[in-house]
Order: sequence, then structure tokens, then C-alpha cells
Amino acid sequence: MNDQVAEKNPLKKWVILLAILVVVFFGTTLYFGFFAKPVFNQEFIKAVVENEYLQSELDSLLTEHERIKVEYGDLSEQLAEKDSVILANAAEIKKLIAGQADYRKIKRQLERLQNIAKEYVEEIDQLFTENRQLKEENTQVRAQLTETKKEIEAIKKDKQDLNQTISTAAVHQAYNIHSRAVYFKNRNNEEVVTEKTNRVDQIKTTFILGANSLIPAGPVTVYLRIAIPGTGRILTPGSGDAFSFNFNGEKLQYTAKKTVNYDNRAETVTITWDLKDDDKAVKGKYIVQLFTDNQFLGETSFELR
Repeated sequence: MNDQVAEKNPLKKWVILLAILVVVFFGTTLYFGFFAKPVFNQEFIKAVVENEYLQSELDSLLTEHERIKVEYGDLSEQLAEKDSVILANAAEIKKLIAGQADYRKIKRQLERLQNIAKEYVEEIDQLFTENRQLKEENTQVRAQLTETKKEIEAIKKDKQDLNQTISTAAVHQAYNIHSRAVYFKNRNNEEVVTEKTNRVDQIKTTFILGANSLIPAGPVTVYLRIAIPGTGRILTPGSGDAFSFNFNGEKLQYTAKKTVNYDNRAETVTITWDLKDDDKAVKGKYIVQLFTDNQFLGETSFELR
């Protein structure tokens, strides 16, 4: 009798199968809707937070880098190559963040950039220190000159009868010290004064070595020192004692020197420094000083842009 009822209801088994599929469908939907989705949301939120952190670190680094460049002014121009490296790496990291690249890869790139930025700060600080030392040295020399002048004035005031002797003291004196950068025209080798760094062929310094009858006639060696702007270093053809002289018990490097056959009369002297073919002048103020073996003759300056 049951077999006969089943045969009369052939759709019953299909209804049961359909009910099972509906239950499975809703069960799967509920699982992904209430359990799997929060996991996906957590991963998404984590990625967003990581990207914001990396972007914040990068922005902070670039802001500090620009602040340092502004603070140190002309000194930062001497590290233009490293500045370009920092900016290029920063641009690459920005692209990686925008493209949602692997967090660990971006983090490694950022750490390398932070190390480069740290080296930049150390190098610019060293340049600042060297420049300050050069300024202190120049200040000391000027202070010594000022003190010497005060002593001479005191002697003049106290001993009027020695005025003539003091004015003609047995020391060399240099007047009208003038230094400038020049280049030479190709056609007739004509000398032209320039303030542009890319045109400099030679640095020329002229002065008058004053007359003084109290100084024995004979050869006098004059040393020229040219300070490179913002570095604390002196232009010199080489290092070591071969390119130095003793002044007040201290060894000083020189840029160039010239021996003058002094005959007690005033004489115009010219000392030059030729740039090498692969060398290039830098921007800034050049301090030029003149010495003999035992005397500071004076100084001047010029600027290149």
C-alpha cells in the first residue's frame, strides 16, 4: 500500500532535495555574512593603518629634511647629489605605498632612506663645523691685527719722537690687495673678470709690496691662501709639508707662492691659481690671505655665483 502511495507522489523526493539545498545555501550565506566578513574587514583595516603609518613616517622624514636644507642654506647646496638621492628614494616609496605593495618591502625601503637622511645630517653638520672653524681662524687673525694696531697707536701717542721710526718699521707691508676670478677668450686669450663659477679659468691676486728702507734687500717669498667657501679647506696643489709654510710656529697650507727679489722699492706683485681641466669653482665667498714666512700681509675676498 505504501509503495503504491510513493509511486503516486514522485515529486516528494525532489521537494526534500530542494529543501536540503536551501538549508545549505542559507547556512553558507550566514557563515560568510557574520563570520568570514569580519576577518576580511580586519585585514583591510590593518592594511590601511600600515599604509598610513608608512606615509606618516615618510612625510615626517621629508619635512625634517627640508627644514635642515633651509636652516643650513648655502651649505646644503654642497650636498645636492645626496639630496637628489633622498628625493628619488622618497618618490619610489610613495609609489609603493600608493600601489599597496608589501608592507615589509616598503618598511625596508623606508629604513634605508632614514639611514641616508641620517648620513646627510652628519655630513652637513661636519661642513658647518669646518666652516665655523675657518671663520674663527679668520676672526683670530683679524683680532691679532687689531691688537697690533692698538699697540702701535699707543706707542705713537706715548712716544712722539719715535713716530717716523714706527711708520717705517722693518716689516713688509702690502697695499691695494685685490683678488678676482677670470676666464680667457679663445681668440686672443684676452682676460675677462667673471663672477660665474662655470666660467672660471684662473683666480688672480695682485697687491703692492710696499717700499721700506729698513728691510734688507733680497728674495722674499709671499704665500697665497684661498679658502673654499663653506668647507673650511684651503685650495692647495697637494697635501703634506711640500705645500705648507711655518707661521708663528704653526704649519699652514698654501694655495700658491711667489718669490720676489725685493730691492726696498714698492713693487706690484701678481700671484695666480689655475683651475685644473677637471676642476670647477663653487659658489660662495672666497677669503684670500697673504703671508710671508714671518708676517701676515693682509686679506681680501670675492664672491662667485
